[in-house]
Order: sequence, then C-alpha cells, then structure tokens
Amino acid sequence: MKKIIKVISLVINSILHPSHVSIIFRDLSKILPTPLPDEVHLNAAINWLCKSQDAAKLGGCAGVYTFEKGWTGPYPETTGYIIPTFIQYAELTGKTEYVDRAKRMGDWEISIQLSSGAVRGGVGINEYPIVFNTGQVMLGWVALYKKTQAKKYLDAAVKASEWLVSNMDDDGKWSKNTFNNIPHAYNVRVTWALLKVAALTGNNTFYAAAIKNINWVLSQYKENAWFGYMSFSLDKQPLTHTIAYTLRGLLECSFLVEGALKNEILEKVTKASLQIKNYYLLNEDAAISKSRGFLPGTFNNKWKSGDGYSCLTGNVQMAIIWMKLYKINGDKSFFDVAVKNIEQVKSTQNLNSHNSGINGGIAGSYPIWGKYTNFGYPNWAAKFFADAIMLKNSI
Repeated sequence: MKKIIKVISLVINSILHPSHVSIIFRDLSKILPTPLPDEVHLNAAINWLCKSQDAAKLGGCAGVYTFEKGWTGPYPETTGYIIPTFIQYAELTGKTEYVDRAKRMGDWEISIQLSSGAVRGGVGINEYPIVFNTGQVMLGWVALYKKTQAKKYLDAAVKASEWLVSNMDDDGKWSKNTFNNIPHAYNVRVTWALLKVAALTGNNTFYAAAIKNINWVLSQYKENAWFGYMSFSLDKQPLTHTIAYTLRGLLECSFLVEGALKNEILEKVTKASLQIKNYYLLNEDAAISKSRGFLPGTFNNKWKSGDGYSCLTGNVQMAIIWMKLYKINGDKSFFDVAVKNIEQVKSTQNLNSHNSGINGGIAGSYPIWGKYTNFGYPNWAAKFFADAIMLKNSI
C-alpha cells in the first residue's frame, strides 16, 4: 500500500512540476548531454548545496530534494561532512562567504549535539544517537577548528570522541547505536575522525580505540579483496556508496598511522579498488552493461552485479579513492578511470532546470528511478561530486 501511495504522489507531483517529467524522459531516452568544463559543474553543485542549506533555514543542510515532497529537513550527518567541502571551495575561490556558511553548519551541529556528546541520527532533530553520524560531524568540527582555531569546535569533537570510545565493543567494532543495530565496516570513516582528534589533542585513548577498529575492519577482509559488513543491512548487497565509505575510511586512516599497519591498509584498499576498476572497464560499453556503461549500484561478495542502475554518489566516491591511489602509486590507470566516472556523473547533472531542487544537484541514481534514493537529489551526492572535481583539478 505504501508503494502505491508513493507512486500516486509521484505522478501528481510530476504533473505539478514539469521539471520532474523532463528528468524522467531524459533518462528514459538514455541520451545525456556532453559535459561542460569542470568549473561550471563544480560551481553549480556548490550553489545547489547553498540552496539546500537555505531551504533548511536552521544552519544545517536539507538532506534531499525529492520529487514526492520537495526539500526534506536538515540532516546532521551529511551537514557535518559538507563543512570541509565548503572550506576547501572557499580556499579555492577566495570567497569567505563559504567559510561563513561552514561556520553556521558547525554552530548548528553544536546547538543540537546530545548531552552525551553523540550526534543525532536520521533527518531532522531526533533524540537517538548514531555512531556513524557522530564521526561525520566530527570531520566538520575538526576542519572548522583548523580553519578558525575556535576552541568550541575542538571541544565538541572531543566530547563526541569520548562518547564513541565508551560505546565501542571490546573487539573494536561498534554494534550499539548503529544503523539497523548491526556492525558496519564503513564505520571506519568514524575512526578517521577519531584519529584526527587524537592527533590534535595527543589523546592516546582515542588513538588506541581507533587502532582497534581498524584491526577489526581488516579482519573482515577476504582473499578476493572483499570486506564483510559493508552493507546497510545483513540481507542486502552493499552499495558502491558504502563500499567506498569503507575503502575511503581505511585509506584516510592509512595517512594517520605508520609502519606495518599503514602498509597493510594500503595493500588491501588497493586490491579492492582494483576489483571495482577492472569490473567497470570490462563493462563500460553501454551495449553490454545493464547500468548503461556506468558503475552498477551494488556488488555482491564475488565482485559481480546485475544492477540496471548506478549509484551516482558511489561513482564519485570511488573516483576520489582512485585518484588518491594514483597519487600514492603513480598508476595512471587509476586516474583515467576516475576521470571517466566524473565525466559520466557530470553528464547527469542538470544545469538548465528552472527547479532549484534539481538545477546543479546530483541524483541518487541514474536513471532517476534506480533503487538508491530514487526520484531524489541527496546533498551528499553533490558534496562528493564537488570533492572529486576539486581533487581532480588539484592533480
């Protein structure tokens, strides 16, 4: 019944918003425009993120623009990691207004931080804490502290770190206060934040807890370079989005540790990234690829997929990982495949829509009705898209 109601709502909203219909017909036609220069697409994505912040009105960024209901409420988790993107864009352009926007995000996050130190879960201002969300907001607070030296941001990150350590299992995983109440390998992005706070404060407790989690994630590694627990739920295949969360978290941790552990992380992340790269190159011809030449939305534990859609967020996240590996090992094939993915996602970005919720945004899926955040434009897709373009141009 819920699906029927959603379909009816989508039909009604599409009639009221021709901009929705144009995206649906574009994706049905399988004809995408030629991408424009990076700067055009980057500026459009940043402007869309500004609109998402303005739509939420409180300082945080609206989570998603949906065909069904328009802008959702503010999303603490993703607002947190949009902060470093705005700071980087401000440094790139010399426009301090984006630092001001980042400060408003960080201050809003402090204003709603739970008394325990944790960050609230879900879209809106909910009462329950979530481990992953806490780590993502910490990344924002750390970036603001480094930019402004305002102690309130570091204090908030330290309080959040103390909560994370107190909630960690003895073996280094988090299984309490997690999405779907199960452990996730992608929580290593939380560990990345924990290591950053440890580096700023010299807190050995934070550092030791981070190492425990890294070792737990590495213990999930299989011979074919697959990591267990990368999905949102145990009965579903992980999205490229959460696979990339896992690999990026590990990769960033490798820059903050030394010795054998650093080498082990780099080896395993490289092997997993090669699996995805090789699959993509073998299936990029749209004539033989169900996902139209794009990366598929999910993979199974054999690194195979039968998906007919692509998770655009995961595509640009993987592009970031491939480019970072290129900077480490000099293998240009990583850079080349990253550029291909960025160009594909650029081609899906609508730059002419009169609808502010669409113009400059990045959809959850291509085609728009794909299974990931279907008929919606999530703010994290635009965030990682902007990050990928800025990284590409820095290289």
